[in-house]
Amino acid sequence: MQKYIVLFALLFFVTSCSNDEQPENVSHPVTTATQSTTSASAPSATRQLASHKLVFFLDPNGGPCRLQVSILNDMATELRGKVDIQYVQTVVPADRALFSQYGIRALPTLLLADASGKEIKRMTPGVKQADDIRLLLQSIPQL
Repeated sequence: MQKYIVLFALLFFVTSCSNDEQPENVSHPVTTATQSTTSASAPSATRQLASHKLVFFLDPNGGPCRLQVSILNDMATELRGKVDIQYVQTVVPADRALFSQYGIRALPTLLLADASGKEIKRMTPGVKQADDIRLLLQSIPQL
């Protein structure tokens, strides 16, 4: 019996980011504010590109992923100039290859990569607070 409970809990945790139900009167946080595989914030012509990327793998319909988007949006001014945020979404067909390329199996997942996309450090899946993201940014190699 305990095996079934543990299995059910694990299954619930793994699929929690894939919730297809959308509460009414809630705007879609990812598709309205940002687009996949592009950096958030100001237009690219007017801002300096960072030499590193914070790659954010998400399902825009999942509650934990939407919470992580909110945390990243709150940190936008702090992240500007340090890293470019690259949103990689499950609902964008062109992004699905990146899930395989990086071996992403759970959401939300954040990883730090250099400008060419080479992984520097990855955080364990799940919602990460601003302090955790700041610690990840300390992994950026200093020139």
